[in-house]
Amino acid sequence: MSNKPYHHGDLRTAIIEKGIEIINEEGIATLSMRKLALACGVSHAAPYGHFANKEGLLSAIESHITKQFAAALKDSVKDAGETPEGLLRLCCAYVMFFAQNPQYFHFVFTRSSIEYGDGSEYEPYDFYKDFMMQMFDNINYPKELRLKTFIAHWAMAHGLAYIVISHGSEEADAWEEKITDILSKNYIIFKGI
Repeated sequence: MSNKPYHHGDLRTAIIEKGIEIINEEGIATLSMRKLALACGVSHAAPYGHFANKEGLLSAIESHITKQFAAALKDSVKDAGETPEGLLRLCCAYVMFFAQNPQYFHFVFTRSSIEYGDGSEYEPYDFYKDFMMQMFDNINYPKELRLKTFIAHWAMAHGLAYIVISHGSEEADAWEEKITDILSKNYIIFKGI
């Protein structure tokens, strides 16, 4: 964990990022507002100016990550639209978001309050699914295969993200070309669409 104290700027974001770091390194049970204040080099009361308690902080961390993740997915397809090329970009953006922010992956997918799947309100999942369903409409993809294809695709993106963050010795940017190659040349979903 970095011991570099907070000096100026956005204290709220600094506390959130330091909270993610502590959770990943030491576990959620060890996180406390006092520990965060010490790590950020501010008074013990300073975090309470932004968060009522630890649960409020955890909700803010979830929101902080979710907004960035959803924005990265949406930005990736702005020029391509709901097309197979757009799907390739979307999947690559999913993987690269976590390659560039590995500290977020564990928090997002182990935190019990984050749920995704049918009936969820998890924006990145919903965007990915809506994108694929619109693309399926655009290309007249068989209705009976749509949900299965979406689930396989989401699982593949998630699995690739996990593989990338598990091999932390490589720079995140080195993965982008590899991931694009894997997706465009070797995966049946892209070849079958």
